[in-house]
Amino acid sequence: MAGKEIQKEIGEAVTSAKNIEEVKTILLNVLKSARENGVERIGYVAGLITSEGPENIDKNVKRLIRYADDIRSKNNFPIFASTDVISDDLFTKLGMEKIAAADWEEFWRDILGSGYVTDIFMTPRWEISKGSISEHNNAKNFNLQIHYITGEI
Repeated sequence: MAGKEIQKEIGEAVTSAKNIEEVKTILLNVLKSARENGVERIGYVAGLITSEGPENIDKNVKRLIRYADDIRSKNNFPIFASTDVISDDLFTKLGMEKIAAADWEEFWRDILGSGYVTDIFMTPRWEISKGSISEHNNAKNFNLQIHYITGEI
């Protein structure tokens, strides 16, 4: 299973979710299935989205997508990003702007701590994102292989 395949599978699977807990359950099931089918490594791409203010969210989402695509093209195992899980449509449909930061942190802690994700890719400027800092700390706690990406693309 290549990176684009898991990206597509996740995107299609979560469309039926009715809340953030269902998104988490569906995502964990996709990751579990991949591992049960012989995938030894699964990567996650972390990066800033909201930390520079609402006026920069769209720009930062596009940036994270570019990094995820670039990272997938250079690695031979499935890799996903939050943008593959939470599309704009799903975000709006589920009213996710109302979800507290602590709940998002718990969501990603549960994903990263599931035992299915083996690698995390920290994109440039991750250090200014509270969410990415939390993901980095979780990656350390769960002994994930951490890759630091340098240079803008």
